[in-house]
Amino acid sequence: MRASRFSLALLGLVATTFVHAQLVVGPTAQQVLDAALDALGGTGPISQLKGITFHAPRIYRSRSLMQSYQLMKADTSVMTSGSQNISYKLDAEDFQQRIDRHATPSNSWSWGSPDLKPVDFSLVVHDGVDGFACYVNGNNMIHLPENVTFGYTDDKEHHFSILQDIQRGITVIMDSKSNLPYIVRTIESHPIYGNATKDLYLSNYKEVQGIKFPHFIQTIYNSTTQRLSAVLEDFLIEEVTLNPDFPAGYFDGIPENQSLGPKTPPAKSSIFSNGLVTDYSSSMLGSGVAPQPLKVVRTENPVRGLSQVHWLVLNDRDDLGFKMVIIEFKKEVILCDAPPGWSETIMQWVSDNLKKPITFVAPSHHHRDHSGGVPDFVKAGVKLIIPEIAVKYWSSVLGAEFVTFNETHPYMHNDDKIAAWFNWEDQPSHASDWTYVVVTERCASADSPVVAFEADSWEAGLDAELSSQSQMRQWLDQIVSDGLPRHTIVFPSHGKIAPLEQLLEITAYPYPDFDVTNWRDGAAICGK
Repeated sequence: MRASRFSLALLGLVATTFVHAQLVVGPTAQQVLDAALDALGGTGPISQLKGITFHAPRIYRSRSLMQSYQLMKADTSVMTSGSQNISYKLDAEDFQQRIDRHATPSNSWSWGSPDLKPVDFSLVVHDGVDGFACYVNGNNMIHLPENVTFGYTDDKEHHFSILQDIQRGITVIMDSKSNLPYIVRTIESHPIYGNATKDLYLSNYKEVQGIKFPHFIQTIYNSTTQRLSAVLEDFLIEEVTLNPDFPAGYFDGIPENQSLGPKTPPAKSSIFSNGLVTDYSSSMLGSGVAPQPLKVVRTENPVRGLSQVHWLVLNDRDDLGFKMVIIEFKKEVILCDAPPGWSETIMQWVSDNLKKPITFVAPSHHHRDHSGGVPDFVKAGVKLIIPEIAVKYWSSVLGAEFVTFNETHPYMHNDDKIAAWFNWEDQPSHASDWTYVVVTERCASADSPVVAFEADSWEAGLDAELSSQSQMRQWLDQIVSDGLPRHTIVFPSHGKIAPLEQLLEITAYPYPDFDVTNWRDGAAICGK
């Protein structure tokens, strides 16, 4: 039992897992496991272990694939530097783990924490049917103050259940020469990356009191449908303490009445894939699983003359809660964004309120909070409106059909009352495939109303410190080139409906007095 628990601790340095060695041919799993235990130091020394603490005092780094700029790279840093201790209690009835981490977020997360204070948290994890994950100090969510102890958190975020891991399958790949564990592989279902593999790479083994431990750890995400090998996390272990004298209560949760979330047993979401959970949790955004049942909080369409542009508020727990735009044409509907988990709710809202078919989805960009629901709509026969550079990326979605556009030729969709333009430029703000949408009256005049939908480049209507001056000005550079009218009303995905004038004041940008005649050289004016 102690040897098995040691294997759990050794191979669960990032996520607590139960290890099954699997080979297609050759030795049996038990033989492989026995050889690995011998290579690690033998069952004798291992059986004496009651606990372990891995110390990484200098190097801890993490990256986000979900929030990347490029489509197929984890190029956005989450934690630029940090330290952590990972402890395991091996002599209890259930397997117990504790992570104590101190790390500094990168400036990509200033929207959630403008002063970018270091994240300090202690997370306790227990396995079994009564298992739980509990922040006993602090939290790992960028939108919460760093001094808030969250308490019991969504178990889906941490994948800590032994039974759950057995059910979804784990493969341990041994080094053929040393017999030491080399890769611990978990298969995840991902809406874009297919049956993705999340690999825990173990290297730089060193002996501590007769037992070998890896001292360099990497978590690498791979795709079966895309060319992808993304490093999500790496850290350097500099010390291993065997049989530490843990303080009383070190692995205990907090009283439930002090927790912001309920204490729940392990469970897998039926509507949210584990690949999306990895996306969200590795980006300091919780598990991404929204409380059920879901409903549209409210809708707004305040621009007179463009009442066909609906701003749907899906989450109003704070001003940064998610919103999306639905453009209603005479015979059809276009969705601007498709957040994960919301597809059925959005389809029902459109059916109940607009009573028209959804024919297109136009994801503003590839970040999963804006596009994770795209496969659901594709399955329902909806086509995608995307920039040409994103075709290869979205081709991973089985059955996807596209309407594409580029920098010089935006896609325009219209009926007899309104027209909508879908716009992209090379190297845009926020993400390489980032787009924005402009809606005008059909055959507009100079002072006709204009609505623009944008996602993440400006948190409209909120304090300036929550937005990036660089991204705001980059979008302004784009829209001044496109000729967006100065009197445009902006519908954001996060924030509040606000006039473009507010953005000009925030940035002190020297914007011309454009009207509708300037939009794409008069494209909204009939007869031009």
